[in-house]
Amino acid sequence: MDLAISPSTPGLSAAELVELCVVAEDLGYAAAWTAEVAGPGTFALLGAVAARTRRLDLGVAVVAAATRSPALLAMEAATVSQLLGDRVMSLGIGSSSQFILDAWHAAPFDPALARVRETVEATRVLLGGGREYRGDVVRVSRFALSTSPSGPVRLCVGALGPAMLGIAGAVGDGVCLNLMPPVVVPRQREAVAAGAARAGRALPEHFSVMARLHVVPTTDVAAGRSMVRAAFGPYFGQPVYNRFLAWIGYPEEAGAIAAAFAAGNRDGVATAMHDRLVDDVALVGSPGRIRARLDEYAAAGLDVAALNVIAGSAAEVAETLGALAS
Repeated sequence: MDLAISPSTPGLSAAELVELCVVAEDLGYAAAWTAEVAGPGTFALLGAVAARTRRLDLGVAVVAAATRSPALLAMEAATVSQLLGDRVMSLGIGSSSQFILDAWHAAPFDPALARVRETVEATRVLLGGGREYRGDVVRVSRFALSTSPSGPVRLCVGALGPAMLGIAGAVGDGVCLNLMPPVVVPRQREAVAAGAARAGRALPEHFSVMARLHVVPTTDVAAGRSMVRAAFGPYFGQPVYNRFLAWIGYPEEAGAIAAAFAAGNRDGVATAMHDRLVDDVALVGSPGRIRARLDEYAAAGLDVAALNVIAGSAAEVAETLGALAS
């Protein structure tokens, strides 16, 4: 399993995140995978990282299919690829959540499966020099990409449960996972394979299963778990993540979180996220404890672990990256 950095630590500036990618490259990390929620814009950040590094492959895990057209995605991916030269650029495309799309972007969520699938297909057509794509949801006409990628651009699917994992198998060059315990990874790989089989497709040799893993380095495990509850409790209140939580083995907790979230009861959400659940979806504790969890993910079949280190300063993130690389 390759280690990567996910430069998305809350509270750090774009400049600090770029410098952490330089540190990660020096430490031997294989790639940097940005995220896009409400922090730095992912493609601007990738461009800066590309300019400051020489070996790291770069990726996005993930952008929402509804917030950019395939034409714009192709333009952004080609631009980053040109800055990378012959290094690999991976573009993860997912559905996001209904709340984020409705409240932040005034963008449509449904039909999520079709939109993600067709956005991946259309973006691939445009990156390959095609001009037209006509799907049920996504359409592009008379577009010509004027600047081609310099190296490989791989289109991945952000997925949690079996339906979107099947889309990843059907059309993706890889899949981007999130907030899952190691024991679930084989089930997710099986769902990807099933999607490929339904599509009559053999997965490409470069197909990769990656995940952003959320790391809280601390000597106070209880306090670290509280940080995870605060950061990710609202995620599990959203329908798509809530269904995923039930699918990975926590149906009672998912029901309690949904009810508390709907009532605006943050304490109720935190209470439903008991210690075992938190430890399943995040890596909290000492470097030794975190390394042991990483070994579990590797044994489960994860190809790339992109570490989102949640810490109070860039220096703490760098120290953690160093400890986990050794």
